[in-house]
Amino acid sequence: MTLWKKSLPGKTPPKSKNSPDLFAQLKGEITVMRKQGEPPVKDPHSFAQYMCDLCSTPHPVSGLRQCVLCGRWACNTCWKDEYYTCKSCAGIITIHTLKGNE
Repeated sequence: MTLWKKSLPGKTPPKSKNSPDLFAQLKGEITVMRKQGEPPVKDPHSFAQYMCDLCSTPHPVSGLRQCVLCGRWACNTCWKDEYYTCKSCAGIITIHTLKGNE
């Protein structure tokens, strides 16, 4: 008796070699600045502050989030909740989605 079945043929659309998926395109264009889980840079002028990689302002570590694509640490001002990425990566995603709608 088989408990796990392979997905049924025809259930997932076949991937075309002419149109690579968006995630693969993004990973090819976005340079990874920091590995996931790597801590942010400490602010040299304070004891418990860390630097936003985009705007270079100091924040407590709880005020920063790490981008899932490039690994940058971003403050609330430099963060886009829409894609759960930093502003830089969100801009690239927006450009790709606009290209796809043409």
